[in-house]
Amino acid sequence: MSTKKSGMAIWLTLAFAGCGTPNAYIEPPPPEVTVTTPVQRTVTEYLEFSGMTQPMETVEIRARVKGFLKEKHFVEGAEVKKGQLLLVIDEETFQIQLDAARTRLREAEAALQQATESKAREVARAKVSLSDSEVRLARQEEQRIRGLFQKQIATESDMDQAASTRKSREADLESAKANLEQALATYDTTILTCEAQAETAKIQVRNAQLDLSYCRMSAPIDGRISHINVDIGNLVGDGQSSVLATIVKMNPIYAYATISEADVLRTPALTKFGSGPIDPEAKPVQVELGLASQVGFPTQGEINYTDPSLDAGTGTLRIRGLFSNTDRTLLPGMFVRMRIPVVERVDALLVPERALGTDQSGQFLLVVDSHGTVEYRSVRTGVSVDGLRVVEGQIGLTDQLIVDGLLRARPGAKVSPKAESAPTTVTLSNGAGRR
Repeated sequence: MSTKKSGMAIWLTLAFAGCGTPNAYIEPPPPEVTVTTPVQRTVTEYLEFSGMTQPMETVEIRARVKGFLKEKHFVEGAEVKKGQLLLVIDEETFQIQLDAARTRLREAEAALQQATESKAREVARAKVSLSDSEVRLARQEEQRIRGLFQKQIATESDMDQAASTRKSREADLESAKANLEQALATYDTTILTCEAQAETAKIQVRNAQLDLSYCRMSAPIDGRISHINVDIGNLVGDGQSSVLATIVKMNPIYAYATISEADVLRTPALTKFGSGPIDPEAKPVQVELGLASQVGFPTQGEINYTDPSLDAGTGTLRIRGLFSNTDRTLLPGMFVRMRIPVVERVDALLVPERALGTDQSGQFLLVVDSHGTVEYRSVRTGVSVDGLRVVEGQIGLTDQLIVDGLLRARPGAKVSPKAESAPTTVTLSNGAGRR
């Protein structure tokens, strides 16, 4: 009996179960996504490239005379000023040479003075004048004897004696004139010789002074000096121009870079610029610089040189920027990031980078319409600005862009849009970068 009751209970349970409401499919709610709207701003497009810093000036301190290094007057690695005494070579030998050269100069000047004050010319002129007087006297005597001879007062012997005396006096006059010419020529030659010797002595003094001055080596420019390559007490300048130290001018500083031909064409201002602006009133090409450890491009400068032609082998143009480096942040040999403004885009639309998707057709955005339906919008991207990207295409300023939940959204499907909790902050102080 108990068995029959159990079977009846099971049957009743199954019967009641078969009479219940059947299960129905309930559609899940639309997935929730985060949306935002594009930002409209004026954006500058930049040409970005890498470069390397180089000092504006580099000067090697060399020993120009042979001697023993005696003194050092700088701290290695420190800043030095133009004209500051750096090194001294033993000066005693060069001082002795200078004193000897000055002595030879005084001797040459004394010889010149003696030659200038010589009376040889006056003596020779006096002898010529005396001989001329004697000739005139001998001629008068000859004329007087001839008159007496004609009156038969003087003899023929007296005539011969008077003629002989006249000829002798005329010969003495010619000799005196020759001596005068020789004295004049000797005087001029002696003066020229003494003047040449004096000039040679002056040159020797100047050379000795230069050699002595080369013993004291001063800084030719402001800059930072390297370590000394030769210790004090060593012989320097022995058969070679010894490099003792190097001074590097670090403020301002250069940054060199090479850009491609395509980038040159994107920046027409560079093609009109050589070693200096063609138009003196033309504004220089502005350039910005940043280190790998820095955010953005905090250092401002200008392009002050471009090569006159592109490198035929690489198709690149070498350019140089000039930057202030008062805080010595930039060291020569650093790799740096540089950029030049190319074009300014007014009222450009920017969207968050994370809103962009990529497929075989390119990049796209997913937009939520007024009915909550996801739409696919193909766009072309431009420069990046602090986490935002310039876009062009089927996009408007009021469109709702999906920025979070892209994997849950499909074109044509419904979604539940939710605005971002805080608006995206856009900072355009550093401009935009390269595409």
